[in-house]
Amino acid sequence: MGSSARASRIKKNNSALKKRVFGPVEQARNERLSAKLLALAKAPKEERMDVEQEDSKEAAKKNEAVADVDMDASTKKTRSKREVKRLQEARAQRQERKSRKKARNQVAFPSKKKGGKR
Repeated sequence: MGSSARASRIKKNNSALKKRVFGPVEQARNERLSAKLLALAKAPKEERMDVEQEDSKEAAKKNEAVADVDMDASTKKTRSKREVKRLQEARAQRQERKSRKKARNQVAFPSKKKGGKR
């Protein structure tokens, strides 16, 4: 008979594997990652003067676009209270129609229905 995953010898073998095989691999990986992070931290930082000037130009373009959108919003048609109420009532009636239907979660076999033999 096979032994379960809870068996003590399986636990012992797994812990030995972790210790002998996976332990050194994981330690080597951690060393590589830390070396890479140290190299990145010691690297000189780049100057960003050109990037800031380009960002300000892009921001100016965005502000112009926002101003155009604001002008369009002010010319937008507003709805009266009466029209809003009418639309809400129509929406409510549509919801009622949908909720009256009975959910059909069954497959209908024509031969099994009453009088539906073919």
